[in-house]
Order: sequence, then C-alpha cells, then structure tokens
Amino acid sequence: MVRIAYAHTMRTALAALLFGLLAVTSGCFSGDVNLVVNKDGSADLKTTLVSVPMLAELVEQSKAAAVEKNPDAQVTPVTKDNNMSGYEITEHYASLDKLSDVDFFAAHEGKNTGITAKKSFFYDDWNFDLIFSGTESGGGAGAFASNITFTYEMTLPAAPTSSNADRISEDGKTLTWNLGKTLTTGEATKIEVAFRMWNSSAVIGAAALVFLLVAGTAYAVLRRKKSPEEAGDTSQTV
Repeated sequence: MVRIAYAHTMRTALAALLFGLLAVTSGCFSGDVNLVVNKDGSADLKTTLVSVPMLAELVEQSKAAAVEKNPDAQVTPVTKDNNMSGYEITEHYASLDKLSDVDFFAAHEGKNTGITAKKSFFYDDWNFDLIFSGTESGGGAGAFASNITFTYEMTLPAAPTSSNADRISEDGKTLTWNLGKTLTTGEATKIEVAFRMWNSSAVIGAAALVFLLVAGTAYAVLRRKKSPEEAGDTSQTV
C-alpha cells in the first residue's frame, strides 16, 4: 500500500532536479501524473519522470524511493526525445477511497479537502479538491521554465459536472492541468473536479425489479379479463 510520504518524497526529488537545472542551462526534466478512474470505482495511477543524462541519478533516487514506499508498484524504463530517460511507475487502487491515502490526493487542513464523496444508492457524487505546491527552492528556477514540464491528467468514465482543468478532451472525459509553472515559481495550484459515478449494479437491479413488477401487473390484469370469458364459455357448455 502506498504511504502518505510518497508524494512528499517525489516533491523532494523534484526539488533536487530543480537545483540541477539551475546548474546547467541545457538541463531538462519532464514529469506526468496520469490517473484513470474506472467504471467500477477503482483507479490506476501512472507517474512518469524523465530527465537528461546529467540528472539521471536524481530520477533513479526518486524511483528507488517510490518502490520502497510501495513494493507493489510496477516500474518500467522509458525514454523521451532521445536524450531523456527515466521511469514509468504504475499503481492500482481498488477504490478512490484508497487513493486518498496518497499525499498528492490528500486533504491538508486550511488548504484543500482532498477527495470527498456524497454516496447514495444509485450514484456517488465525487469531488476532488487538490493542491499541488511547488518547492521553496523552485522559486529561483523561473528562467528555466521552458525546460521543465509537469502535468496532471485525469480520465473519467463520464464528463465531469465541473472542473478548473487547463485543457479538456473533445469527449470531455480527459482533463489536463499544466503544473510546470508551479514547480518553477514555488507557488501552489488548485486542482478541482466534480463528477458523478453511477452504481451500475443498483441501477440494473432496480430496472429488473421494475420490469418484473410491470410484467406481473400486466399478467394479473390479463388474467382478470380472461376469467369472465372462461366462465361464460363453461356455462354455455353445460
């Protein structure tokens, strides 16, 4: 199970990367956090960190820390633009409630409410109120912003009811926030999205129950209409 300290470790590694970028004007770093919310309420999280060779050791340290915190994480080496390499870390969560244990998605008193839900029999209304904070050391890296990219992407089963995403796909299901500037300025960025997830089992069960009730009622009505006719036929025969 991923522990709350994972996201803090990742931000610490990013801070080290920024120091490296300050030392080499040609330095480059790219980070992506991709969350897919499945129809059954589970979630798949993929974090990708890549850098130029000069900063490869820092990416290695970040990967090692992630695996130490979550031994079940799947790690795959990746390359980007031929001169950057790093790792893709994938994790699966049985529910969104479990996902809230990760610091990136957690609540912070006075800042954000994290992941909350209003649950009912037929559907759950989920609300993501997240905050991504840049490192204090990142405030001096503004001149290197063009060499740093960091995005958070979220794919939902259906279009959200509201969000503050920087970019939305044509079908409305995939939302993207650009967080590179947040890292370089040392500020904080709000990530907000609200969406509804239907309980398919409850909906199907209710539909089946309604069908049976309607079918039963129709059958009873037909039987009542047919009974007098059958009684008449019987009297004529006698």
